[in-house]
Amino acid sequence: MHLDLRGQPLGTESFVQRLGAALGIDEVSQVAIERRLQEQTQPLWLMLDDYPRLPDASLDLLLNELILGSSTTVHWWIASRRRPQLQLARLLLDGELFELGSQELAFSENELGELLQLAGHQWPRSTQLELLEQTHGWCAGLRVRLHGIKPGQPLAADGSGALLLDYLKREVLNELPDDWQQALYTLAQFPTFEREMCDHLLGVGEGMQLLEQLRDAGVFIEAASQDGRLLRVQPAVALLLQGQLPSSMTKALFRKACQWYISREQIRPALEYALKADQPEVAASLMQRYTQDRLLQGRGLALLLEWRRELPASLLSCTPRLTLLNAWALLLSGRLDEVADYLVVLEQFLPLPDARHQQELIAEWKALAGKLAFHSGDAERARVLLAEAVAELPERAWGQRLLCHLAQIDQALIEGHFDQAQEFIRASIKQARGHASLAFESLVALEHAKLLEIRGELLRAETLLSRLYTELSDARDDIEPSPIRGRTQLLRAGLLLQRGCYQEAEAAFTSGLQECQACADPAAVWGHLGLAELSALHGDLADAFTRIADAERLMQYSHINAELYQGLLLLTKARLWLSQGRHAQAEKALRALLVKGPRLPPFGAPELNLRLRLSLTQAQLASEKPELALANLHALLNQAMDAGRRPLACEIGFSLAEGLHASNRQAQAKQALLDALALARQMGLASVERAFAQRNPAMMRWAADSSGAGDGSPAALLSRRELEVLKLIAQGCSNQQIAESLFISLHTVKTHAQSINFKLGVERRTQAVARAKELGLAG
Repeated sequence: MHLDLRGQPLGTESFVQRLGAALGIDEVSQVAIERRLQEQTQPLWLMLDDYPRLPDASLDLLLNELILGSSTTVHWWIASRRRPQLQLARLLLDGELFELGSQELAFSENELGELLQLAGHQWPRSTQLELLEQTHGWCAGLRVRLHGIKPGQPLAADGSGALLLDYLKREVLNELPDDWQQALYTLAQFPTFEREMCDHLLGVGEGMQLLEQLRDAGVFIEAASQDGRLLRVQPAVALLLQGQLPSSMTKALFRKACQWYISREQIRPALEYALKADQPEVAASLMQRYTQDRLLQGRGLALLLEWRRELPASLLSCTPRLTLLNAWALLLSGRLDEVADYLVVLEQFLPLPDARHQQELIAEWKALAGKLAFHSGDAERARVLLAEAVAELPERAWGQRLLCHLAQIDQALIEGHFDQAQEFIRASIKQARGHASLAFESLVALEHAKLLEIRGELLRAETLLSRLYTELSDARDDIEPSPIRGRTQLLRAGLLLQRGCYQEAEAAFTSGLQECQACADPAAVWGHLGLAELSALHGDLADAFTRIADAERLMQYSHINAELYQGLLLLTKARLWLSQGRHAQAEKALRALLVKGPRLPPFGAPELNLRLRLSLTQAQLASEKPELALANLHALLNQAMDAGRRPLACEIGFSLAEGLHASNRQAQAKQALLDALALARQMGLASVERAFAQRNPAMMRWAADSSGAGDGSPAALLSRRELEVLKLIAQGCSNQQIAESLFISLHTVKTHAQSINFKLGVERRTQAVARAKELGLAG
């Protein structure tokens, strides 16, 4: 039984008459209807279509009584723009209530695809997603948007706005009181809003009441956050309603919104609405409240770069604080050339009226100049300026101090001063926690993960990054991208790639790249290059070069300084050229870069300079210069082993084995290969072994045929002499006693002991003994 109520006000008496007539009752009354529904024995379906849209407490109460008093054979179907005030807890508990809201009724991507197929539209997925984005799956919106488009025709430019607006006015808006309409047009101007904000926009004491009336009537107001604190006008409808107010009124509303957010000390939305209200001076004043911590949160950096484009250049550097903020934003986004200009502007504010403020400004200048020197490759200047800035910065500039500490950690990792890096990490973590800054604490954790990776503790580093990613995700109640979360994924992807988890690595590289790009973080370049390495490992060199081109295009569009990622780009290209046999091209490009002198690498690549040198030696090996290459490889290997860079030493070891084999030193080549294989398998460096196997399948077969080769047993990790030394160490012998027992020099014993510690991944003699017992190498 179908009753089309057309959404119009009805009243209880009219409803009783219409329902009674539909049920075929001769003398219609509420009592007669209740008796009929209670005594119904045959299945009966009652469809109330377009239930009255405006709240009516008495009508809702009557419907509630009829539903609860009906026989179980009576099934009610109610379609309504608003949710009637019904007490249906018992039906819900009994599993007899099925309720669909706007989200459930909206078309999904698959459902839209089926609808278009039935209508004869063969559009690409990108067009379907565009349509879904425009309508958010709203049934009426889709119907109007598709109106007049015949099968086989393309989706035309959206000219259906006027038709859809006319539909809304006729079906919904014209029935609303004038003040309700005005309130809806007002709220449609804002992507999100809170209940309390409505009083400020619509009138104290009236705003929240109007909001509740609109929500009760089901007029397109929906939750915009999981906790329901943020609300919005349904986006597809909001776009149509925004033009219903004159621009002068919308700017006045934006000014009110700005004031409201300022009163709540929510600087970001306040600044956004100041710009929308054409109040650049207010926006510049609010921008001064931004801190380096805010720049690292969500899309803070990307938004600040957008806001800069909307403000006059004179306002961006009208105060020392604004100059510093804009300079740090440009520095964090990789636009180094522009930072130098801001440093000059900052100098123009000197001298200041009093000594304290002058000293603070000089310290802030040093922090910025030191960080710029670091990214520009001037290691000594960076070291001095950063140290002075850390010592001189005032407490209020704690964010700048932590940025300096991060650069100091990077520099220590690059130079192999791992104990110093660890001290900087501890101090920085303590400061970040003291200021309750999850952003800075997370950045320091990324440095710790990089230190673990350099030492070969890949699983421990990956565990740290996975935990950090979860914490960062749980800390936010929205879905806004995060640059730190993006960097976390990129570092984790690099670890997964090394361990041979290629599908997981690709997913992590992709998600990290997307988050960094959305936040204007130049680390997105590393995501493109990581995907290029993955493509190369799978043998798809064409796709690898395309990924590199994507990275270069991103740098160009984002105005990222070319020299910042020059070395990382060349390293990726050189590896591809070597795999193609273009050895001379790789050697020429690498030599041209390295002859300029070592530069400080960018985020995520503290071993870049060493790896560039390794690629150069690999090119020399292939270019029939084995003696020169072997000398360089031995030097690189000693440097890596002395510093404890185990994964790098492993990669060098494979290249050394190739060089020795090419020089016909078979015994030495075999031992170098066995050492490299054992070390790779101990750390789980699957990609390094795979890359070697792709370059030299014959050598891998040769190693597999050798005694103990290809054997993942711990014994393969150490040479025969190293095993003898380790057993004597485990027995408590001193170095002198070991030398006398094995008839070797004291220096040779110390060299063997150092090699044992390195291969077992330990630092002290006692740790080596414990590790040897774990592996069954000593009694």
